Amino acid sequence: MIMKRLALILILALGAPAAFAFQTAPDAAAESNQVWLAEQRRMNQRFVELFRERRYEEGEELARSLLLRAEENYGYDATELLAPLINLATVQRVQGRYSDALFHYERHIAIAGRRLGYDALELLNPLHGIARTHIRMGDYEAAIEPLARALRITHANSGIYSLEQGATRDLLSDLALAEGDLEQANLHQRVQVRAHERRYGPGDLRTVPALYKLGEWYERTRQTALQRRAYAAADRIIQSASGEDSLERVEALRGQASSFLRESRREKAEEFFRRALSIVRTHPIQDILQQARLLIDIGDTHTIFNRQPNARDTYREAWELLSADDEALDLRAELLQNPVIPLRSARLPVQVPREMSNSSRYESQPRAGSVVLQLTIEQDGTVSAAQVLESEPSGMIDDIVVALIKGAKFRPQMRDGEPVRAEDVLYRHRFRWYKRRDPEPADDMPVPSEPVDEERPLEVPGATET
Repeated sequence: MIMKRLALILILALGAPAAFAFQTAPDAAAESNQVWLAEQRRMNQRFVELFRERRYEEGEELARSLLLRAEENYGYDATELLAPLINLATVQRVQGRYSDALFHYERHIAIAGRRLGYDALELLNPLHGIARTHIRMGDYEAAIEPLARALRITHANSGIYSLEQGATRDLLSDLALAEGDLEQANLHQRVQVRAHERRYGPGDLRTVPALYKLGEWYERTRQTALQRRAYAAADRIIQSASGEDSLERVEALRGQASSFLRESRREKAEEFFRRALSIVRTHPIQDILQQARLLIDIGDTHTIFNRQPNARDTYREAWELLSADDEALDLRAELLQNPVIPLRSARLPVQVPREMSNSSRYESQPRAGSVVLQLTIEQDGTVSAAQVLESEPSGMIDDIVVALIKGAKFRPQMRDGEPVRAEDVLYRHRFRWYKRRDPEPADDMPVPSEPVDEERPLEVPGATET
């Protein structure tokens, strides 16, 4: 039933709001109001900083304070309340306070509908928030209606091929993926490329970002051949419009190289990385940061395939480039001196239990889990020792994570341009788990029976590992 409804709304389009809402200052002559608006902007910016730093409790307190101040200044049914409401709802959602988040999203929708109209684009942000909340709660059926409404609103405002439909299409992709319908998920991504082609014409340079986004989607979902096809299409457009030596090709070449790497085709991966490096090196304006990143890509390729002398030489070249520029020293520390970057997946479990044949026996809302490991990483990037420092829930997947992490390969850490053995390296693995409705002894808590491919959570790419 859910898949039929998702298929039905594929023909619609939608708009994507900004990540956070910021109020536009109303036309106010009073000096006191101008002071308040300046303070409001400062507090909004502080909220964004707290959110990015994951200091959610402080962010919620600040968002609630902003809402109260706005109510005091403008009343309880003013459009000036929309930004504080969306920020408060969002910070509550990421903390798992779903009922509170839904309340504030719905209040935003009610005010915006009355004041701005029931097809106003300002409704998109809270509708997306409601859908994300239901997805995180595991209530996929309830997530469909707000996304369908978002599509109708964008259709009414901007037409079927609106370029602003990305955020809703992405949520529909995640929803289809959660239901196990990969083709449906892919279709929502391809629609976005089609929208760019309808707006600008096939082969226009302005369609390239959409193709890159499609390539990233295929990479995330491990559809390697399709990933390479998307990046190759972007590469052809760039070459036709800007020539073979265009710097714009670099990302397209890296995307294709990554696909070869996933297929264990080392020579092809290195070939495409080196094509990109050649373009950067021969460009009149030298970009040492981009050169260094490509050299590190090549070094990582050698490390994955146990070609340690080649890896060492390539990493050293990148080290020397970054050492020559004082402004690049922080990047050198991040990428080469103190990296904790897995190059070969350990296939750690991201959901416990992996399969729920009788889902009614588990809570519908997943819980957050994590395991913090202390690793010893050798000069060749292998893990020679691993122990658990802390885990939540304690002991749930500790043993299997320790066993699997030893099969991973990391970028080696460097000192003075040489790979070194690194001890006491901290690594956090995040996963989600479902609690059984009928309590069981702790020793019987569910564990995965086999390794599980890592995947990105529905909201934040990369959150399964930090």
